[in-house]
Amino acid sequence: MKKLRLMLFIPAITLSVLGLVMIYSASSYSAEVHYGDAFFYVKKQLLGFVPGLVLMYFAYKFPSERLKKLSTWALAVSVILLAAVFIPGLGQTSYGATRWINLGFITFQPSELAKFSLMLFLAKIYSEKPPKSVKYLILPFAATAIVLALIMAEPNMSVTLAIAVAVLLVTVAAGLDNKVVVALSLLALAAIPVLIVAEPYRVRRLLAFLDPWANPKDEGYQLIQSYYAIGNGGIFGVGLFNSRQKYLFLPFAESDFIFSVIAEELGVIGCIFVMALYLVFIYAGIKTAFMQKDAFSRLAAFGLTVMIAVQSLMNMAVVTGSVPPTGLPLPFVSAGGSSLMVFMTATGLLAGFTGLSDKRSLISHNRLRRSYNVL
Repeated sequence: MKKLRLMLFIPAITLSVLGLVMIYSASSYSAEVHYGDAFFYVKKQLLGFVPGLVLMYFAYKFPSERLKKLSTWALAVSVILLAAVFIPGLGQTSYGATRWINLGFITFQPSELAKFSLMLFLAKIYSEKPPKSVKYLILPFAATAIVLALIMAEPNMSVTLAIAVAVLLVTVAAGLDNKVVVALSLLALAAIPVLIVAEPYRVRRLLAFLDPWANPKDEGYQLIQSYYAIGNGGIFGVGLFNSRQKYLFLPFAESDFIFSVIAEELGVIGCIFVMALYLVFIYAGIKTAFMQKDAFSRLAAFGLTVMIAVQSLMNMAVVTGSVPPTGLPLPFVSAGGSSLMVFMTATGLLAGFTGLSDKRSLISHNRLRRSYNVL
């Protein structure tokens, strides 16, 4: 369906272009101070945006039958790359986390690829054996556990939670029994406090979320600065490129907290515009999933959509202080060239499923014409 394709491509490209503008605004001063180049982060983002457009096109044209066959291999490669970040000299550590592989010209975060390849793998498994009983959950949950364990070891709890939520939603959509859904949800809720207590820095982040002003110069600092940015923006914002918090007040202004800069410069109106783009994208993705006749296409389209939806919602919730602070980028917008390429590729794959609807509609139309001619 052409309309659905446009509802996927236009928001994705618009958000990506907006991201380039906002990354420059949020990072120009810090990039000039630290690297002597105000366009440092913008150039890195362009290295993801331009190839991302190409990958989006090829992903859109990629046959769904081959996608299903390659989904297992894609997950296997993702797991290998996730493990590779711990190889000395290959993995790159930043701020105490080892999440990146340094390729020289660009750093790549394997978890970005892993979350989408996992969605495709689950779609393949559930399309062949729907989770009608617990025994059919062993393989998909084992694969999920391996991915989540490697991501948690980086450590990266925010991506772990986002993937876990998306996996649960896809499993429910595949036909999981309601009683099992409740049991798994309770188990996940019980695991969250354990994961938080396991690392002291997570406890400090939780306390900072509950009362950031109790420690305003340490754990509560980032959230307070985000509040200042959002509050300063008001309804219409202070104007594009006029953010005050970007002058080394708000940490990670170009990445995890770029939505705060959008709120400051473009105000509530700008935030509504950005959220509307995500809503249009998510609506088109869900509708594309519902239109699919075969189980793999339906679950794959749903999985790709909910993964983007969950991450977008979590990022906005973090910067507004609705949930405890976590390091999770805003899809398409936050700085990160490899991340942008992966999201644009996922968009192409998702749009490709709308082509399947077109083909099926044409086949049905031709069958009706032949039936009419016979009569």
